[in-house]
Amino acid sequence: MPAWGKVCQRVLELWISLIVEISTHGSVLKRDHETFLVVNEIEKTEVPAEKVDTIIISANALISTQAIRLCTERNIQLIISDWSGRQLGRFWVSTPGKNTSIRRMQYLNQDTSLAFDISLEITTLKLKRQKRFLTDLKNNRQYTPNELASAIDVISTAITKLSRLRFLRAWKGTLFGIEGSSASVYFRAISACLPSEWSFRERSQYPARDGFNAALNYIYGMGYASTEKVIIMSGLDPNAGFYHADSYGKPTFSFDIMELVRPLMDRTVVSLFTKKIVTEDWFQEQTETGGVFLSKKARATIIQAYAEKNRKIVEQEGWDYCKKVISALGE
Repeated sequence: MPAWGKVCQRVLELWISLIVEISTHGSVLKRDHETFLVVNEIEKTEVPAEKVDTIIISANALISTQAIRLCTERNIQLIISDWSGRQLGRFWVSTPGKNTSIRRMQYLNQDTSLAFDISLEITTLKLKRQKRFLTDLKNNRQYTPNELASAIDVISTAITKLSRLRFLRAWKGTLFGIEGSSASVYFRAISACLPSEWSFRERSQYPARDGFNAALNYIYGMGYASTEKVIIMSGLDPNAGFYHADSYGKPTFSFDIMELVRPLMDRTVVSLFTKKIVTEDWFQEQTETGGVFLSKKARATIIQAYAEKNRKIVEQEGWDYCKKVISALGE
């Protein structure tokens, strides 16, 4: 078994600020009245349901129907994910009512001028937050890498271009092009600001090719969980986006809202690296794919950082924007 696989056999039943992760193979999730029981060969953990926001299961585990029922009764997300934090599925309560009319309007407006307005605002806010983050990095460093100043200039130009855009048939391609060119220099600048041993060549997702991207993917996974919860509770459909609407079979509205908050999570992850909290034992490489995966220690630290710095603001941003979209849809 590869080294990373051995790490995956260890215990991680983590209870930090309402997020519970189960990553020990053979664990059992059960219900005892209003309490969750997580049982494995090593220990039994009891977690009151009233304190839980999300349960993430990334190991081979058994889940009782009563535990699932407790999740739905308490509006607790029960998420199945892989080791990188990528969500594979979730259990969520069915809530009939006004959702039908809200979602009908959402579907009818996926390619309209309203979709353009929503997408333009999301992209503009994302780039402004990226620029603000890079500017903060620049102002708090004795030495400023050339990549940092260059990226700020490129993103500033991109923001100006966005301000001049008007609704046209090919607006999505234009937006993606502007955003993509900015993302390239943005992550190049971030890499230049990291300690040299953690610099990376480019953004990589699944699998991550380096430690920084592995950490970023994992915190994004938790961001998706928070964002999708808010979207569902608002009555909107997480699978019917405006900007990312053409990604068939994906939670495209979740992708849309995530664009707003990615720079917030970028700050958190960069801080872990620049403050030298990250250590070599955070990462294990899978020989077969060359992918880099996080250890128990890494996931525990990132969950805590997300819970303390990002979760509340990610959910609030999601709520605010969902309400704005619903208002714009005329509901």
